[in-house]
Amino acid sequence: MAEFIIDDDNYKDFLPGGKEVQGNTFGLVYRDPKQYPVGSYGAPEWDLSQLQIIPRSEWSDRIKEMKRTKSRISDLRNIADRGKPFVNLDQNGQGYCWAYSTTHAVMLWRASMGLPYVRLSAHAIGCKVKNYADQGGWAALSMEYIAKHGVPSVEFWKEKSMSRSNDTQATWQNAAKYKITSGWVELSAPVYDRTMTFDQFATCLLNRIPVATDFYWWGHSVCSMDLEEVEPGSFGVRILNSWKNWGENGTAVLRGDKALPTNAVAPRAVTSTAA
Repeated sequence: MAEFIIDDDNYKDFLPGGKEVQGNTFGLVYRDPKQYPVGSYGAPEWDLSQLQIIPRSEWSDRIKEMKRTKSRISDLRNIADRGKPFVNLDQNGQGYCWAYSTTHAVMLWRASMGLPYVRLSAHAIGCKVKNYADQGGWAALSMEYIAKHGVPSVEFWKEKSMSRSNDTQATWQNAAKYKITSGWVELSAPVYDRTMTFDQFATCLLNRIPVATDFYWWGHSVCSMDLEEVEPGSFGVRILNSWKNWGENGTAVLRGDKALPTNAVAPRAVTSTAA
């Protein structure tokens, strides 16, 4: 199947019934900036100002070089499972996309570090954060939880399981092996007194940093992997989705306004355990 390119011309084809998103569609819900302002999840250890913004004049050449060397995040994902792509996680029709986007980020970081493939249980994060209710949220909620507790493998918390029997001491000992370390950052946080620009987002991707991204137009949270030049001078973002049998191995490219996330969070690094 050819990779989807989603933009202003066809995005409604990817919405339920082709209708505009109203509220909680796939699990992403509105984050009230007054009640949950950027920075309300504590001060991350990673200061985004440490990451020098890559000027747009360099984007095209950098993308071409990353393609030539097969070093994009998507390239590393494509060989992560013993030379094959790891199969994208499936949220199973439940509203935990905001936990899946960050869990995918941890898995992609591990792939970029050359660590053995381990399939992680995003449902564990959704269940714990929402007390086992099938409720929506946003990526910063799950990112904060993973930074503190980690995310367990599916051997300890069965994939797509809502059972409280998974919640054991052994499960969270295992989860600690797959933590976000060295801090994380909300890209929408003020940096030098300015808000997030697409340049910050692109800079993370060009530095092979996966970004969990919330898109209000879609009512959905996914993990962004690559900056892509869709056509000369026109850039988009390759995302990894949490739906079964969707796109090209779970991926698609968003471009134009549809590539601009409402909220975005990026981990600095993950635990470097090989187990």
